[in-house]
Amino acid sequence: MKKGLCIFAFLCLFSFYLFADESTPESPVEYIGVEIENTIGAVKAANPGDFIVLKSGKKYVLTKEEIDILQGNFDFDDLSEVKTEFMDDGTEIKTISEAHVVYAYPDGQFSHLLKTGASFSAYMRYIESKYHIALYVDYYQEFYDYAPIDPKSFNVFRAVVEIQEISDGYNSMEGITISAYNYQGKNIMMKYCSEPDMFWGYIPQEGSYRPTGESRQLEFDIE
Repeated sequence: MKKGLCIFAFLCLFSFYLFADESTPESPVEYIGVEIENTIGAVKAANPGDFIVLKSGKKYVLTKEEIDILQGNFDFDDLSEVKTEFMDDGTEIKTISEAHVVYAYPDGQFSHLLKTGASFSAYMRYIESKYHIALYVDYYQEFYDYAPIDPKSFNVFRAVVEIQEISDGYNSMEGITISAYNYQGKNIMMKYCSEPDMFWGYIPQEGSYRPTGESRQLEFDIE
């Protein structure tokens, strides 16, 4: 009888141990970011969650994506792993970093909002590697890489890159419109296309390419 009680007690203790072991798994240690210098080298060596303290005193937290961009490991053609929020109309808001947010619309158009010169320069390297610049033709039939545009009501750098389908009614291609404000002291508009030898500005309307989707206007915050 005593032997049976001992075995029963052992089984109870063993069962309790298994229950406790399964119900209290070790929690992963959450990484707490540290402050780093505001330099390219420091960002390249940083971990997601590390942060930079800006001149304004605001804490700028680094994401894995912007570290990957500086390290040359980020694929702008694949945003599937980027943090994404969904709007009621189906628009996806993808946050690559605090300085680079993408609006992916249900009709296939994209708008990239960029808030720093560094994020803009990184994305422009991608644009220039994939697309062809469309030359601007002015009133006097002179050709330029960009056209001056009116400034916005704020004096900090901001840029928007709009990607949409354009068509002449028969053929279609991707068209990119870049509006940059206070970039190297200028407010400019540039255009790129997925096909070479395209022009925009003061050109004949016959056979010209126009956006096929909805026209959208995005507003920047000015902080």
